[in-house]
This record gives sequence, structure tokens and C-alpha cells, in this order.
Amino acid sequence: MKDYPLTIPVCQLDEDSYFVGITTADLDPVVKNGHYLIPRLCIEAGKPEYKNGFIPQWNDGQWEYIEDHRGEAVYLKKTGEKRIIEVLGKLPDDVTTLAPLPFTKWSEDAGAWVDVDNADELRLQDKKEKAGTITRSQLLTAIELQFDKNKKELLDIAERELVGDHLIKVRNVISEAQSFTLMNDDMWDFLTQTLNISNEQIFVLWDEAKKNY
Repeated sequence: MKDYPLTIPVCQLDEDSYFVGITTADLDPVVKNGHYLIPRLCIEAGKPEYKNGFIPQWNDGQWEYIEDHRGEAVYLKKTGEKRIIEVLGKLPDDVTTLAPLPFTKWSEDAGAWVDVDNADELRLQDKKEKAGTITRSQLLTAIELQFDKNKKELLDIAERELVGDHLIKVRNVISEAQSFTLMNDDMWDFLTQTLNISNEQIFVLWDEAKKNY
């Protein structure tokens, strides 16, 4: 009489026939002809090959490999909103795994996020908003140390170069304001257009003023 092993390895599946792992089936103690008691949701089949990013599924007597992106972060092409994939299968056409940068939009032609039309303007506005606030004293000290122009010289330049409301607002900031932000368009224009200080120089000046003065 042929001897049979007491157990054999079998593949365990979930309710949707996806591979779960390897378990064992016991030899039927009643039927002595090599019949094994296969547990529910198990099959006699070779262990599927491991493929990174895929999960094996038993289908029509063979293993098929289904894309598995569960837990991956994707981004909606329309809005850039972040989502986490929770289901098996190919990624939807309306998402990408590429994270968007601020002030970009998705381009199917480029297969990437590209700048919106006014991206540079928006980035500058965002940088100005994040720069925070400094006092008038910090601002005047930084300008004098870095550009060799004291309060009186700044007022003289403003009186000579500016007119109307623009002059009044700049003069008031230089003379009386307690604090100052880069969102003040009149002072921004005075610094960049009248004093010819570049955007990057202003942000460097700003950081120096906040840290040191």
C-alpha cells in the first residue's frame, strides 16, 4: 500500500480569490487513497511567484497578477488633492503618483505638473505673506546697514521721487509705522522700484532684520 504524507501544502485564498499564504491540508484518515481534506478557500496549486507591486489572484485554474497600489499616495489631476489608494487594480486615469508643487496644474501632454500662467506672481505673493512682520526700527536699521541709507535719506528720496497717496503712505511707514509687512504694496514698490533693491535682496534684508536687529 502506498504511503502518503500526512499533510501537503495548499494555497489559501480570500473571498475574492486573492492569494493569502500557504497552509496545509491533512490526509483524509477515512479514505486511504491519497485524498486530502482541503480547507475552505484553499486550492492545490503551486505557490505563485512574487512580483513587486502585484498580488496573485486565482482565476480559471491559473494565477493572474493584479496591480496592488494599496497604501500609495496619489494626487487628483484636476485639483492636486492627495488620496490614499485603498482598492486593488490599476490606478484610475484621473490620478498621478507625482506630487504637485504649489501653483502648478496637470498637463496630460507633458505627463507632469506645469506652472500656471501667473505662477511667478503667485510664488512671490506667497513668499511675501510668509515673510511675517518686522518693526519699523528693524527695517530702517537693516536698510541703513546694508544700503547705507538712513531714515532722513529715505524720506528725502521719497519726497523727491514720489507723489500723492503713494508718497504719503511711504512717508508714514518710514516715520510712524510700528510694524511692517512685505504685503504693503507701497513700501514694496518703494524698495524695488525707487531704491532698486531686487526681490531676493529684500528677502535677505528681511531675514537679517528679523534675526539681528
